[in-house]
Amino acid sequence: MNIIDTLYQQLNKGKAFFSFLKDWTTAVVIIFIILMSVFNVLFVSAIERLGRYKTGDLLNSSLEYKPNFVGENFPHSIAAAAYAMNPIDIGFVGENEEVSFIIIDKASLLNTNNPLSNIIPTREGLVIYKVQKGDNLSRIAANFGISINTILWANNNLKPNSLQPGQELIVLPVTGVLYRVQSGETLEDISNKYNISEQRIFNANPNLIPAKLEVGSSIIIPDASPVNASRYSSVSKLPKLDGYFAIPTTGWNWGKLHNYNAVDIANACGTPIYAAAEGLVKEVLNSGWNHGYGKYIVIEHPNGAETKYAHNSKNFVSVGDYVLKGDRISAIGNTGLTHGPTGCHLHFEVRGAENPFTK
Repeated sequence: MNIIDTLYQQLNKGKAFFSFLKDWTTAVVIIFIILMSVFNVLFVSAIERLGRYKTGDLLNSSLEYKPNFVGENFPHSIAAAAYAMNPIDIGFVGENEEVSFIIIDKASLLNTNNPLSNIIPTREGLVIYKVQKGDNLSRIAANFGISINTILWANNNLKPNSLQPGQELIVLPVTGVLYRVQSGETLEDISNKYNISEQRIFNANPNLIPAKLEVGSSIIIPDASPVNASRYSSVSKLPKLDGYFAIPTTGWNWGKLHNYNAVDIANACGTPIYAAAEGLVKEVLNSGWNHGYGKYIVIEHPNGAETKYAHNSKNFVSVGDYVLKGDRISAIGNTGLTHGPTGCHLHFEVRGAENPFTK
């Protein structure tokens, strides 16, 4: 019996020992899990602090670059925005200048409709714009606040209806022309050539040094037309553009040339009016007397000429639209100063070229 009791006691001690080991293992596992959780929290926090530090370095490095042309800040601000992925407004003041710009979020950089996402600023104050899918000259001109002719004049042999994605265009900051300095020319000579004051030319070219004009350098001439296109504004000798303009509506063409190089074409009110040639809609007035014109539209054409369509009952286009030859733009009406039983007719006026519909 003593041997049996002894064995039984030893067995009970073994069970207690294994039970102790089981409980101790559970405790170790719990402690390990707790330690790993704490480690993960600390590790993630450290990574976040490192990320903020790197972003700060990137922003600070962008501030160290202080170009004279504000547009050159774009690549740095965009890079910082792409890294931070956070839309914020930032203003920094340096020792001699204040630089203000907007950091946009990463999603905006992927928006191909954003005109700023495809531009390259130059030191001459110009912009090289890369054409995007779906672009047309009307949209580009509207985005930059300049006329369509400004783009056409700055880009030789540009065809308005054949723009290709990736094609690079020179864009001026204001409406006007880009002039190449000729040998021996002075700022006064250029001013006289375009009948633009020297001060206006200087204002459009802040980096210009009049005493050091370099042959072949570019100068922006604001609100000017190319000298070789000045004939389009001559009243005495207007160019004849055979086949360029199509008859803008149907009806009885009186064919009598009257004030401002215009003819009247009579028909019932509401008869469609079409663009005589392709171009940019420059002006649209949808109400008022307007010096007798009533409701009217003005279209600027790539060759520098303009056409005016007046006395309309309704206009179907807006300023900035680029229309093609034959596009419906308005309807005949009798608004403004009109005569006759109904007064319904189109006043078709041509500026910068002969009116081809005189008799």
